[in-house]
Amino acid sequence: MKMDNKRFKLMLGLNYVGSSNYFASSTKSNSLKRCANTQTTTQDLAQFNYLLQSPQIIKKVKLTTESTIHIYEDDLYCYESIQNDESAPITFQTKSSPIPIQKEFYNINPLYLQEYNEKEYNYKTRAIILNRIQDNCQNLNNSFSHKAIYLYDLFLCKLQSKTISNQTQLRFLSLAIIFVITKMNTETPNISQLLSQSSLNMTKQQLIQYERLILNVLDWHTNPLTLQDIMYEIIYRFYITFPHLKIQSEQNNKIINQIINTIVLDHNYLKYTLEDLSFSIVSVLFNKDLQEDQFEDFLKIYNKQKQNIQQTIKFVSKYIRVINQLNEKQLDINSLEILKLVCD
Repeated sequence: MKMDNKRFKLMLGLNYVGSSNYFASSTKSNSLKRCANTQTTTQDLAQFNYLLQSPQIIKKVKLTTESTIHIYEDDLYCYESIQNDESAPITFQTKSSPIPIQKEFYNINPLYLQEYNEKEYNYKTRAIILNRIQDNCQNLNNSFSHKAIYLYDLFLCKLQSKTISNQTQLRFLSLAIIFVITKMNTETPNISQLLSQSSLNMTKQQLIQYERLILNVLDWHTNPLTLQDIMYEIIYRFYITFPHLKIQSEQNNKIINQIINTIVLDHNYLKYTLEDLSFSIVSVLFNKDLQEDQFEDFLKIYNKQKQNIQQTIKFVSKYIRVINQLNEKQLDINSLEILKLVCD
């Protein structure tokens, strides 16, 4: 179920902190107006340190205490490559080996949205932009939407100037994030194809400016762990422990993708650890297939207890319930629409 342009514009309206519904309307009489000296603090996302008139050749080699090497080199229209030891695939040897831990730099303040003026950027706007990232990645046959989504939140969390003057900036940012994450994980992306996803006529030069701003703000850290990464780590280990349940894996993987694609649109997911979210999804999905003590034993392998993730289970359960109902009715609905159903 796609949104037309008119509906998209309507959904870019004001959403107030404290509303239990992402898409609820608010009365003007209850609004609070925040004043700021924009003459001295306003900073356009597209400007920052990179006001370039044409593509330039740059090369940056960055050594850290962890011996991570970043190489970034422009060619024609910024056809760069990024090499980073962080991009090595995650592997594990046994079902009891430690689950990968997010590096400290990638931690996101779950309350970072409150640092922005609500009229400029709010929970609803975030959900809509992230859903556009998902759609763009799907249209481009790009499998890194979760990386892009995580970097989008991380960038806005790390950005010092918390001022967004218009929604165009956010949409340009979302395309540039896809560009960066694609180069981090695959071959050089097709810039023309990427730009064709935007109806705003973003130029290659603007893409370069946003890309360099992203790399500057993130200090070249471009490969975080995501909910998708940890979810599939844990479900793999779960099937090792309970191999008889693997026969359902194809259908379960489809449901898991629906769940995590919707959950990341809800800013509240940032309050929970990726591990707790993943274990909670597994707990709810396989609740009927296992005895209580069996799942508890599985959690103990990773020093977890079900009673300690009850709040996370409650959070993911509402999404799983709605998604199961939609699947029973054979309704194929966009992640943003599922979010609306859950929050209504």
